[in-house]
Amino acid sequence: MLIAQFSLAEQAPTSPQYHDKVAIVTGSSYGLGHELALLGAEKGMKLVLADIRPDQSETLAEQIRAKGGQAIVVEVDLADAKQRPDVIEAAMDEFGRIDYLFNNAGYSYLATLEQMDSVEAHRLFEVNYWAYADLAQRVIPIMRKQGGGTIVNVSSILGMRAAPANLGHYAATKHALHGLFQSVAQEVQGDNISVFLAAPGGMKTKISQHSTGPMADPENDRAANWEDPAIAAKDIFENMQGEAVIFNPGYVGRQ
Repeated sequence: MLIAQFSLAEQAPTSPQYHDKVAIVTGSSYGLGHELALLGAEKGMKLVLADIRPDQSETLAEQIRAKGGQAIVVEVDLADAKQRPDVIEAAMDEFGRIDYLFNNAGYSYLATLEQMDSVEAHRLFEVNYWAYADLAQRVIPIMRKQGGGTIVNVSSILGMRAAPANLGHYAATKHALHGLFQSVAQEVQGDNISVFLAAPGGMKTKISQHSTGPMADPENDRAANWEDPAIAAKDIFENMQGEAVIFNPGYVGRQ
């Protein structure tokens, strides 16, 4: 499937706006992150693919390089604050600049408040919130020095409305992203740095298989009938041309 998708991408002309731009994509092995990376490669971006499970990212990077593109892979556990600088350093060492940061990596910890394990809940926030803040903080000075850049934070529709039972911890991380990055967008607008919050609805991802917590059920793929993440990826690139800080890619935004 990957090969077929990239064959189609190879036939499309690169986009002058994105050609040779350096983009970091976290959570690039599956789901939306994979589709963002695939679309970025189609548009001529140089890619830094970051994931705790790097095998699929390595496969994609090899395909990109075989077609004349440029991509590297960084294996990283974003829950570990000491590892997060490695992503930025790898991008700068390889390409010397960072034009786009796609903060996309995340997972769900499924538990009621009564069931909450504070260690697990804190780890969730490290990946879904603090890693986003950390990487953005590190790229802002780089982008400012370059004359501009773009930071896209993948949130969720659950960051904009009440979540179902057992998803409160996950939703809390997404609400936190909205609180922080709406302010950040104002803080850096004078530096030609665009900041976005992309809040899609449900997509076909590995969210069920990668969920943790007492209410997690990896055998029940709750995303099986959800939307193709390629649709949301395309919408994200389109919405980056606009001025709205928050947007809903995919079927939610198209209603």
